[in-house]
Order: sequence, then structure tokens, then C-alpha cells
Amino acid sequence: MKKMSSVLVVLILSFLFNKAYSQDKCYIYLTFDDGPLNGSENINDIILKEKIKISVFMVGEHVIKDKQMDTYAKYYDQNPYIDEYNHSFTHANNHYETFYNDVQRSVNDILYNQSLLKLPYKIVRLPGRNMWRLNGRSKNDISNGIQTADQLAKLGYKVIGWDIEWQHRDNDGTPIQTANEMYKSVQKLCSSGNTFTKNNVVMLIHDEMFQKSWEESELKQLIDQLRTNPNYIFDQMRFYPE
Repeated sequence: MKKMSSVLVVLILSFLFNKAYSQDKCYIYLTFDDGPLNGSENINDIILKEKIKISVFMVGEHVIKDKQMDTYAKYYDQNPYIDEYNHSFTHANNHYETFYNDVQRSVNDILYNQSLLKLPYKIVRLPGRNMWRLNGRSKNDISNGIQTADQLAKLGYKVIGWDIEWQHRDNDGTPIQTANEMYKSVQKLCSSGNTFTKNNVVMLIHDEMFQKSWEESELKQLIDQLRTNPNYIFDQMRFYPE
């Protein structure tokens, strides 16, 4: 009886310890939108060298309209550290309000992209919208696009937004914040819990930001800084908690 009680105590303490330890972890999701684009090849090279998990949200029109982009897409296909997800076929042709006003058109655009690229996971990020639909939880940035997100959720899609954006300049795609600034922002989000899911930070990045060598090194610098904290874990969106 004493032995049974001792074993039970050990199991309870072990469970509580592991639970507390788990809560100390912060999961980092580096997500790249709009690829393939110039810059995708540099991202692919960095990830192969760094061997960390990332997520890319693909635009099918980019793949089929340019042979070089198709080659970059194949790099992503073959990279064991990269998950590919849906970011629509046309990217709304950058006319977001018109795109989402026609709900069926926007949904069909995304469904076509899923089929065209043979994407294995029903995970999507809406072009131009920071919206979430995940296991009954939702978040919207603006009203235009809500019906599209709702319809996709009904079709079994996980609609994924982001917690923080590494911004870039419109004219040349270069990053605005430094790697160090982004690292400090992630630190704050991990400690504050001010994210869609506590202890999980989704960062939005764009492929076009890493077309030059110094920009490429900015991404490497961020990864290296995040790695200095043993409680930060890189993961892909299919493992995001529901």
C-alpha cells in the first residue's frame, strides 16, 4: 500500500513538473507569405543550413506563370524543414475588397489553389487579411473577408492569421525592423501572452524581403538570436495548438 502511494505521489509530481516546464516554452512560427518570389531561394538555403521548421503560404499563380518561380516552388517541395500551405491562387489580384465581396469567388480561388499545388494540409491564410478560424475560436481584423473565412472553416480549413509582422518597404521589399528589434518583440509576446494562443507566436514575413545578401543575413541573425533562448521552439502551423 505504501509502495502504491509513493508511486502515485511520484506520478502526480512528475505530471505537475512537466506541465509547469511545458508552460515555460514559447513556440515560434516563422511564416512566409506570397511565395514563390525572388527571395524564396535564399530562404530555402538558410533553412537547409539552419535546419529549423518553417511554414510557407503559397500563391499558385506565381508558380505557373514563371519557370524560375516554379523552380523555387520545387525547392520548397523538396525541403524537409518546410511545410507548404494555401495563400490563394491569385492573391486577390491585390484588390482585396472586391475579392471578398464575392464570397464564392474568393472561396473557389482558394480551393483551386489547394488542388493545383496539391497542398497536403487544409490550412490557409487569407491574402491581405489577419483572420483566424481555429476550433471554434475566431478573430477578425476588418469585416470584409469574414464570410470567406467562415465558409472556409465550414469546409474544414484552419484559417491562420499572425501575432506580429516583420514589415517591409513597398518599393523594394527590404525589411523595416532589424532582426534585433524583431527578437525583442517576440520576447515581449512570449512573456505577455498577448497572442491568439498563449505561449505561441506567429510571425508574418514575406519572401520578397530576402533578395539580397544583407537581407538574407538579417533572417539568419533573427534565427540565431531566437536560438539563444532554450525555451523557444521553432514549429510549423500544422502543429499549432487548437
